[in-house]
Amino acid sequence: MLIHVALEDGFDDDTVVLLLDGAEAYRGDGVTTRTQISRAADTQLEVPDAGAVLDVAVPTRGLGETVELRPPLPPVVALSLRDDAVLVAYPEHAGAA
Repeated sequence: MLIHVALEDGFDDDTVVLLLDGAEAYRGDGVTTRTQISRAADTQLEVPDAGAVLDVAVPTRGLGETVELRPPLPPVVALSLRDDAVLVAYPEHAGAA
């Protein structure tokens, strides 16, 4: 299943790496939130219907988070940085977090 990953608030010239079941699925350098729209970047990931583990790393801040994507898979995963942590939300639609 294709899921949408939205990098939203709190990014400021950061490197973001997404690993899906241990394999790099996305890398963004210089990721910066456009505060007017609360969006820094977007990507889509092909996730097996049985689910997967999504590791989120922000090495420029020394932050990371592991998210288990289990059926039923969310269509959108929204990631933000706040208070030295990676926050994960599952809005119904991108931009609705």
